[in-house]
Amino acid sequence: MAEVKLPAEKRTAVGKGHARRARAAGRVPGIVYGKGMEPVAVEVSRRELVTAFHSDAGMNTLLDIELEGTTTLALARELQRDPVKGTLLHVDFVKIDRKQAVEVEVPIHVVGEAPGQKEGGVLEHPLFQLHVRCLPLEVPESIEVDISSLNIGDSLRVADIPTDDKFEILNDPEAAVVAVAAPVSEEELEAMEAAASGPAMEGVEAEGEEAPAEDAEAAAPTEETPADGGDGDEGSDSEG
Repeated sequence: MAEVKLPAEKRTAVGKGHARRARAAGRVPGIVYGKGMEPVAVEVSRRELVTAFHSDAGMNTLLDIELEGTTTLALARELQRDPVKGTLLHVDFVKIDRKQAVEVEVPIHVVGEAPGQKEGGVLEHPLFQLHVRCLPLEVPESIEVDISSLNIGDSLRVADIPTDDKFEILNDPEAAVVAVAAPVSEEELEAMEAAASGPAMEGVEAEGEEAPAEDAEAAAPTEETPADGGDGDEGSDSEG
C-alpha cells in the first residue's frame, strides 16, 4: 500500500479560540500519539488530509506525518466532524510500526449476482466492513464477497470468506455478511401493516397525547481521546 506524505505543524497554542481560528484558516487540529512517544498537538491542511483520504485505501491510508524534520508513520484513528456541515474538526493520528500488525476496518465489496435475486429474493447486507488484523503494508483496500451462488434462503458467513496469510478477520465467524431473503407477499405485507396500526399502536398514540410537552436538550455522546493540550471542543468519533 502506498504512503502519503502529510506535512504538519506543532500547535503552540491550544483552546477553543485557537482551534476555531485554525479551522477558519483551512487547518485541522489534531494529535499524534503512540507507543514510545509523548502525544503531540498538531495542525494539518484540511485539503491535504481530505485528499489523502480520497485514495483507494480511504481511512486506512498510511500517512507519513512530517513534523519539524522528522517523519512518523501513522494511521488516522478517530475523526470529529461538524454534525451539520460535515467538515473536519479534529483528527487523531496513531503512530504505527511497519513490522507490527495493526487492526483496521476494511470495506466489503460484493461481486456477482445472486440467482435468488433473479427469482425475486431480497439481498440483505448485515455487514459492510470487516475487522482485520495485518501488517500496515498488507492492509487490503477491500475484501470481495462473491454472491453468485446464493439462492433464496442462502447466506454467507464471515467464516465463508476466503482469506490468505496476509490478513486475519477478527469478526465472529458465524456472523452473516450477506443473505438472500424470500420476498414478502402482498398478504404478508398487509398483515404487517394491519398489526402496525392495531390497538397497541393506538395505545401508544393516546399515551403520547396525554404526556406534557417538555423542552430538553439531547447531549451528544463523546469518546475520550488522548490529552492534546486542552482543546475543550475537540472530541473524536469514528468514520467508516
